[in-house]
Amino acid sequence: MCRVCGDTSSGKHYGIYACNGCSGFFKRSVRRKLVYRCQAGTGMCPVDKAHRNQCQACRLKKCLQAGMNKDAVQNERQPRSTAQVRLDSIQLDTELKPAHLATAREAPPPPCTLGPQAPTPPSNHRFMASLMTAETCAKLEPEDADENIDVTGNEPERTSSECQMSLYPSASPESVYETSARLLFMAVKWAKNLPVFSNLPFRDQVILLEEAWSELFLLCAIQWSMPLESCPLLSVPELSPNIHGKLVSASVDVRILQETITRFKSLTIDPTEFACLKAIVLFKPETRGLKDPEQVENLQDQSQVMLDQHNRTHYPSQPVRFGKLLLLLPSLRFISSDRIELLFFRRTIGNTPMEKLLCDMFKN
Repeated sequence: MCRVCGDTSSGKHYGIYACNGCSGFFKRSVRRKLVYRCQAGTGMCPVDKAHRNQCQACRLKKCLQAGMNKDAVQNERQPRSTAQVRLDSIQLDTELKPAHLATAREAPPPPCTLGPQAPTPPSNHRFMASLMTAETCAKLEPEDADENIDVTGNEPERTSSECQMSLYPSASPESVYETSARLLFMAVKWAKNLPVFSNLPFRDQVILLEEAWSELFLLCAIQWSMPLESCPLLSVPELSPNIHGKLVSASVDVRILQETITRFKSLTIDPTEFACLKAIVLFKPETRGLKDPEQVENLQDQSQVMLDQHNRTHYPSQPVRFGKLLLLLPSLRFISSDRIELLFFRRTIGNTPMEKLLCDMFKN
């Protein structure tokens, strides 16, 4: 067992038995000289398989307490820049050692392309692995705040709200639009890093992305803001110009978004569940113009199967959790994609069609 989070160990890493996820996290933290502040302000957040990604400070603290050696990281040979390799184009050898997988940003076991057959347990595992690989490669993290935040310092702990202000952008209109653009980029990057998505006909990929972009954006925004009391994006300006230049009130839309975010937060959705929900909204077989709707339906089915299996395994005391999660998805469409574009992207992209922006993001 991994001595940090209790997941299955892949061998000894930096002096202790650890999983690829925790060893990769420790290596990045040491190499980048990152230090963190506990988001809860207590230094006692749970660090287990289900919660290890929720507080970087407590995870690093537990890595050190468990015996991980910083010197072992610093003396290690620097790896090639594997993070730059497109995951949808590489063929990973199934015989690769766990240490090689750890360099791919906490990459789980190698992804594979799934056929139209009903998933077997091994292919289920690989499908989930590909989802989580995309999650780790398209994770939006605070960029600069981590550099000067000390997890081991003795100065007085800041309050939760102070920590949130340091880890997330201010609520100015400029930062709202900038963060919105980054979240949309991460949503597109997440889709591109799904091998099963990139193996679909290219036109199908574009059509599915154009259909689901606003839902993926909202899921990414909700996931990103889970540790916060309120989502910073909701401080979007009260009046936004529409395509004709007229000012339109955003208050009703903001209220609906707040209610939607509150519903999601009430279930304390974990990263695996978010990955499955994104896949479910991305793979819509009823989308018009698809060349291979049967394969898209198969991928959506597998996404639901994986979500159900994850819930049964990790939340056995919540038998209706799977149904509650699925029932949350329609709320992502309470506000049309046109309104989402108006609220969060009009100031940034002007009159550029969202379809063109998505296509440019996708190709680049």
